[in-house]
Amino acid sequence: MRQSWFRYLGLLDLLLVAGFVALFGPASLASSIVMPAMLLAGLSALLAGSVAHIALGPVTVSWRYLVGVTYALFALVLPASYLPSVLAGTAAAAEWLLFVVGTVGGLTLLFYGVDVVREGGNFEIETDVERTIG
Repeated sequence: MRQSWFRYLGLLDLLLVAGFVALFGPASLASSIVMPAMLLAGLSALLAGSVAHIALGPVTVSWRYLVGVTYALFALVLPASYLPSVLAGTAAAAEWLLFVVGTVGGLTLLFYGVDVVREGGNFEIETDVERTIG
């Protein structure tokens, strides 16, 4: 896999958010944590696939950290879809099952993001972007 492919993941994510907003209106962004998290994940993935580093004052952020943020947000989105009904005690059996499956799926996405940040040996991503912002 190449680093530049993350920009397409970000674009796809942003298109999904835009479609959701087009169907349900801008107020839908504030209805739960899912849409803002998807928006931030899309922006983070788009940046991760477009730049090698972002300099923020004395701190330089690598594209790997942006990928980590992207997958951490994706990991949050899966169980967060069903969390309100689970916490309220109104979740049906199917919602409980989807919450548990979403949590397990979220943990696998989180593992992927952490592995990319740590440059672990489980997933190999070729760096092919040289641009730096800042």
